[in-house]
Amino acid sequence: MSGRRVAITGLGAVTGYGRGIEALWNGLDSGSSAVRDHEAMFGSKNWLHYPMAALRDDVKQLAAELPGQHIVRHEHLEQDPDLVAIADCVQQALQDAQLRYDHDDNDVGIVVTHESPGLSEHLQGFFRWGETARAWWRSPVRFDLPEFLYQQKSDGVYRLHSFLYIHYLAALFQLHGFSMYNNNACSSGAYALSVAVDRVRSGEVSAMVVVGGDVPEDGTKYRWFRDLGLYSPSGECRPYRADRDGLVLGSGAAALVVEDLEAARAAGKTIHAEWLGGGFTSEGWKITMPDVVSGRYATAIRRALETARIAPEEVTLITPHGVGGAMLDHFEADSLAEVFGNGGSRWPSMMAVKPAVGHTLGGCVLVETVASILALRQGHVPEVTRCLDPDAALPVGEADYGPLAEDWTLLKCTNGFAGQNGAIVLRSPRD
Repeated sequence: MSGRRVAITGLGAVTGYGRGIEALWNGLDSGSSAVRDHEAMFGSKNWLHYPMAALRDDVKQLAAELPGQHIVRHEHLEQDPDLVAIADCVQQALQDAQLRYDHDDNDVGIVVTHESPGLSEHLQGFFRWGETARAWWRSPVRFDLPEFLYQQKSDGVYRLHSFLYIHYLAALFQLHGFSMYNNNACSSGAYALSVAVDRVRSGEVSAMVVVGGDVPEDGTKYRWFRDLGLYSPSGECRPYRADRDGLVLGSGAAALVVEDLEAARAAGKTIHAEWLGGGFTSEGWKITMPDVVSGRYATAIRRALETARIAPEEVTLITPHGVGGAMLDHFEADSLAEVFGNGGSRWPSMMAVKPAVGHTLGGCVLVETVASILALRQGHVPEVTRCLDPDAALPVGEADYGPLAEDWTLLKCTNGFAGQNGAIVLRSPRD
């Protein structure tokens, strides 16, 4: 692998604040959260009411503005809000990076992250068809229920294949380089960026698009987290605070374009950030609980800093996972303390993005990385994302919330379900 320096040249985002990175920053800087009351029909009869940061933009309108409208219409892509949000972010990021997507001779690649593409919508379809099937089952005319369900839903089952997201995005934007779909739960974006950087450094591609997101607005994932006791009864995500009581979902997606830094500079492109390194570990222990004694999350953070050749005291901003759960936040605080020192130590600024835009699941690393880059460019951490008044029982150091340095270094860390730990390090553009 060559020693090529790799830059982030394109950004795109769709969140509960609206479409685009300007809407994201304006929302963050307003001091208000995008979380609000949301309702969803669960099945054919039941309405769920719960707080989340739902999209403000109409998905069908976003779909109508995508390239390749013949593909959108033929494949009915407007019916898949996850794919539409992801595709819109790809379009934004490619335009920001000044990359064409209307010709057949490019080698631009793509890595897509999503935890369960199309699954929620498909399950809702089963719930609705279940009502019809039960009525028909009670009728005097006998029929084969499995055959009936197969005829009605087999196409939807096929469309759950994750490779179709790669296919649709490649077709819409004419991307003909390396492609991959990955799912490392909440840590997916960190893994995806690392893979994309390696492809650029190898010289196999000229640029890579990394994109991920989730639009969990139909109630299925809310119920799952609620039934596990992980959803916030108060409707507020409060990372590291004594009154933290769980996560709050958010719809959102983000895309980043990575390219060879010197080639991007020569082309006169804006350099948003430079990649320095990443670190990753897998626990192989429990699905919904981390291994709190293994130290593997702290190991991932240390590896990222070592790979980046950055000392902990050189970090300007930490963007933690910060889900607002009693045990999960304690685990993360312990892991950070192993690297940055226990309570009473001076820590870098902290920016927890989930209180503002909700937990965007497989897209959270990318959404929060984009948000962090915007904050660093603007020189301050938005108040709605500051980790103020931390629980005295947690080993959280004293964070600095003064103006952020122009020459900055960002540490984004994440611990996903099934023990998927990751950390990445970016820095401001430098000679």
